Amino acid sequence: MTIALSQARGRGSTVPAADTKPRARASRAYVAASALLAPLVVPAGPGQTALIDAVNLIAIAAFALFVVLPGRQGLRVPLFAPLAVVMVGSLIASGFAPSMSLAALALAQDVYLFCWFVVLVNLMRTREDLRLVRQAWMWAAVLVSLGAIGQYLLHNSVGSLLGSHGLRPRSTMYNPNMLADYLMMSVFVVMSLATDLKRVLFVPALGIIGLALLATKSNGGMVAFLAGLVVWGVFMAATGPTDRRGSYLAGAVLLVSLVGVGVWIGSEYGLGGRVVAALSEHTFAGRMEHSTASRAHIWDQLQVAYAHSPLGIGPGNSSSLTMGIADRERPDSYRSKEAHSDYLAYAIERGPLGLIGLLAFMIGLCGQVAVYWRGARRARGGGTSRRARLWAAAMLAVIASSAVHSLVIEKFHFRHYWVFFALVCASAIVSTARASAPATEPA
Repeated sequence: MTIALSQARGRGSTVPAADTKPRARASRAYVAASALLAPLVVPAGPGQTALIDAVNLIAIAAFALFVVLPGRQGLRVPLFAPLAVVMVGSLIASGFAPSMSLAALALAQDVYLFCWFVVLVNLMRTREDLRLVRQAWMWAAVLVSLGAIGQYLLHNSVGSLLGSHGLRPRSTMYNPNMLADYLMMSVFVVMSLATDLKRVLFVPALGIIGLALLATKSNGGMVAFLAGLVVWGVFMAATGPTDRRGSYLAGAVLLVSLVGVGVWIGSEYGLGGRVVAALSEHTFAGRMEHSTASRAHIWDQLQVAYAHSPLGIGPGNSSSLTMGIADRERPDSYRSKEAHSDYLAYAIERGPLGLIGLLAFMIGLCGQVAVYWRGARRARGGGTSRRARLWAAAMLAVIASSAVHSLVIEKFHFRHYWVFFALVCASAIVSTARASAPATEPA
């Protein structure tokens, strides 16, 4: 659901061109800077603030002062309804929170991220803006990946890349799993630019990011990435021309993805004995059993807490619970750990409404991709372009991979994730506007 708020203008009250061009340049510079700065979260400031937060607070204030209050343009607020449901559930659950300060901090983060999201959606108003942000994302991902590769090579050999031991780089992120999430998304963003970049840039960028993703040794990130590849391959095969090269590429992607997912299923449920055992012994997939057991213990303790507070224990309060000696999750503390799952965290911390709102939000994202795809087809009289197919496939792949990764990680507070949300919703708005215009250029 997208809410559009606008204030009527009188005749002749358009903004002068001399005023519009500098504002457009400033908007483009800011949205590109957002994509560049979003992954730079360490070193962290007070309360785990980052450099981009200072820039965002200024941008949000300026947007409210010069755009929202004067009503100079229609204000788009996509996906407002599901996020409102999450907020209602969060407020109800906050009444049962063991730590009101943690609940208040989590709610403040929610409001801040949503306001930033609204600003980005309303500033990305053309295809050129969207392409610029994706290209800025690509260059940021390359730099972050080079940092991760450098960290890895300082402590490990190249031959241990697939091994189960060795330092796991985090580059500019809080931890390796967060880095894997960002790089996983970045691969698909770069793949969406295949028609806009020369091969001499496209191939090395994709290779560097892929190598850094492997270096994180993140089982959850790799499984989620493979799930995204399946979605990407299916969409490209279903919507593209039946040329032999495209069919081979889609088939190869599907084959690799299905094999990877099969290995994970075998590791989790004990299928394919010898092959899975060999992979577990010699690759970082062997860490999967330990990670699953650790998360299962955390989830068991949270379910006990939820039984005493079915409306939620309060946003951000998963880590505020006190454990018994036999149940403690940290060797040096009686405090519990975070939920390590968006779905479980929203259900237990924010109650049933929180989980419903989260699921509705993810479904709404898929709806935004459908709106983009419908607009792109209408703009070409029912046909499709490879550029539109690549971007639609990438958006669906990121949504699918993120849905899988959210099973084992809490990522809805990651800044880069909200930049992606804005890209999806802005793409839908721009595509619809172009399809409705009297004359449009090829999509």
